[in-house]
Amino acid sequence: MLTFLRIAHVLSACVWVGGTVALVFVGVPAIRKLEGEARATAMRALGRRWRPLGWGAMAVAILSGLWLTEIHGGFNRAAVDTDFDRTLILKSALVVLLVIGALIHDYGLGPRLQRELRAGSPEAPNTRRRLVLVGWFNFSLTIAVPVLGAIVLTYLD
Repeated sequence: MLTFLRIAHVLSACVWVGGTVALVFVGVPAIRKLEGEARATAMRALGRRWRPLGWGAMAVAILSGLWLTEIHGGFNRAAVDTDFDRTLILKSALVVLLVIGALIHDYGLGPRLQRELRAGSPEAPNTRRRLVLVGWFNFSLTIAVPVLGAIVLTYLD
């Protein structure tokens, strides 16, 4: 069971991280070259196709991570006595921030920007800036979380 959980955790993290990298450096820049409704349609399609895969991978990573934490006694400790505990808490906090940021990006700012662009709202540039800022914040967390995961593993040896 432990091996299965580790494989599920690593593969789901690979899907999340790899997909995010592909979106940030390939998908979105290619779509930015489009204009008007073609751009909006392509961005919506990209988001709708990525969400089930990305959110599914994130869910598997979180659930398998919680289970692995339980197996390794991460929930049994009374305090933050070890580097393992402290690193795992930091990683968990960053995952929570990542989930919140992704929800804001995918279901708040993204749809809001689409509505504002369709309506010709003068607020669209401000919303776009916020969306980009949240996106880069999420990308930073997407990279930081697996780095902390690798650090956590060093404490298990």
